[in-house]
Amino acid sequence: MKKTIAHLVAAKLSKAVPVSAITFTSALACSLGLTCLNADAVENKRDQGIKLYNAKNFKDAGQLLDQHLTVYPQDVYALYYDALACQALGNMGKAKIYYRQVATLAPNHQLGGYAKAVLRQIDPSFSGGQSGGSSASSGSSGVSSYNTMASASASTKLDPSIPMEWDVYCTPGDHGVWVDVEIQGRRVKMLFDTGAPTVFIGKNQMEEAGIAMPQGAANAKAGGSSAAGLVAAWNLPMKVKVGPVERTVMVQVVETNHADPLLGQSYAGMFEYTIDPGAKRIHFKQRGYNTGANRNAYEVPYTFRQAGSRIIVNVEINGKANPCMFDTGNSACGIMFHSPAQALQYGVQIPDDAETIITGGVTGQSAAKSFTVRRAKLGPIDRTDLPITVSNTGSTELPLLGQPFWQGYEYTINHQKKVIEFVRR
Repeated sequence: MKKTIAHLVAAKLSKAVPVSAITFTSALACSLGLTCLNADAVENKRDQGIKLYNAKNFKDAGQLLDQHLTVYPQDVYALYYDALACQALGNMGKAKIYYRQVATLAPNHQLGGYAKAVLRQIDPSFSGGQSGGSSASSGSSGVSSYNTMASASASTKLDPSIPMEWDVYCTPGDHGVWVDVEIQGRRVKMLFDTGAPTVFIGKNQMEEAGIAMPQGAANAKAGGSSAAGLVAAWNLPMKVKVGPVERTVMVQVVETNHADPLLGQSYAGMFEYTIDPGAKRIHFKQRGYNTGANRNAYEVPYTFRQAGSRIIVNVEINGKANPCMFDTGNSACGIMFHSPAQALQYGVQIPDDAETIITGGVTGQSAAKSFTVRRAKLGPIDRTDLPITVSNTGSTELPLLGQPFWQGYEYTINHQKKVIEFVRR
């Protein structure tokens, strides 16, 4: 096999430091500005996949790394070695996608430089100043044109091939905020879901939209908040377009999706965005594009959990502050707990007269108890008698803060400042 830049880099890295070492991958994540994972979280399919790659077992290496990326879609080291494995197997299309993701996520780091160098060798269409897999139509309806010389963070390279900011029409409803999305060129109406780590769809919905089905055995597992257990899934790179901007991102496919298709963080997390249900729009802008502070906004800090791409905020429930996941895909209630024990940890006890209801999710339905809590507060939002649910079958580690809680507010996920900006509407 001919030695490419990518393979020479991999050999150099593995000789310099044992690839299996947890400190190696953790240190790299930290140096890239990513969330550092604990040892138990890191010593998993990523490191096993890298070991298999170094043993020249490229097929199994790629499968394990694909599974790891389902949970950690922005792990650049896993992306880089997955690209290497794909390249060794001759799957150049998939290799290019992963190299481009590395170049996009770590443009100013050595690893991003390696990925760009490889792309210049194997992809004549690659331009080092552009993000991978993107396209834009300049004349799209409802999209303003902006000067690419607009101000930006010095550490973030803007993509001149797409607008600096743009609006996408959305449809608010009882079950969340809906947007029109193109997957592989086919239109699908999807729920905008900050709690979903990836774009998520079922084979049943792909068939309805005319999207080609995944081939071969499933390579991942998927779970939801409303039903216990995991189901087989396919973790695949696909072209996803919202408004004028297309990206090739990870899409998770299950045999049957019992709920709505989800536009998750593998696409949305690449940008800053403001959701304004009252104006029926989602306003996107490139990360690093500085339009100035919104003086009318109340800023609530959040933490980003790399595992599952979770946005975590501290919510005061009956006077006690605890972490919850900010989840635009939860439209059923203000807060969703996944067990009576979890609710009790947050100072919430199920009353004897609580109503039993059926909740639905991507993997099925389950029974839950429905009632209200006296008070819940986050930043400027102060709710009394907030509807909540408590189930016994959820698979998410934190309670879900849902749409009914912030009803009446426009909100912006500001990744640069790590805050959610709320404006009363």
